[in-house]
Amino acid sequence: MAASIRHLAAILLLGLLAACAQAPRPVPAPPPQPVAVPVPPPSLKLWPNRDAIQSVCLNDLTALGAQFEPIAQAEQGRGGCTLENGVRLDRTTLELNRPVELTCPMAVRLMEFERDVLKPLALGTFGKPLRRLNHAGGFTCKRMTGNGSRISEHGHGRAIDIWGFSLMDETRISIDRQWRSRDAFGAYLREVARKSCDYFSVVLTPNSDAAHGAHFHWDISQWKRCGL
Repeated sequence: MAASIRHLAAILLLGLLAACAQAPRPVPAPPPQPVAVPVPPPSLKLWPNRDAIQSVCLNDLTALGAQFEPIAQAEQGRGGCTLENGVRLDRTTLELNRPVELTCPMAVRLMEFERDVLKPLALGTFGKPLRRLNHAGGFTCKRMTGNGSRISEHGHGRAIDIWGFSLMDETRISIDRQWRSRDAFGAYLREVARKSCDYFSVVLTPNSDAAHGAHFHWDISQWKRCGL
């Protein structure tokens, strides 16, 4: 009897050892990988209260020759109007008839258009340098013309209204008075409008509607319209 018990115990032990040998061993989990945190390049000037992307824009605006002051990030305003990475633009490479508040990307786009089109086209057309950009406002909380359910791009600082320009000798170029004239002033304004469609998302002119009969509207919205 004792031999039979020992024999049975031996069989059970062998079966247990075989089962343990066949059981898969758990695979240890890989160690956690460190999360890569983007590090701005050493050459990037970081601006107070601005992240790296916003700082790049402000650096670009500086390199273009603007005179400006960063203004505080706007809180959620009445009707949803906000101004993100805003600047108070006191001067481009031209004089402004008064300072204007814009978001930094809009200010950069305006200065690129000034550099590439407004100034060389004026010099080529009139033989005189451009001196002043005359505008009717940038950031202001209002609804879109013709669609009161949506905030205008002015309500986010992504738009500016232009009513004219001045040459170095103080000769004025007025959209209201000269848009349809057949002289050099009218030709300049119409060419500015045509080329502005390559730089701005929405361009509205006196040909667009009665609300823009005396000025250009330029913005960098997600929409596309060239109102020539």
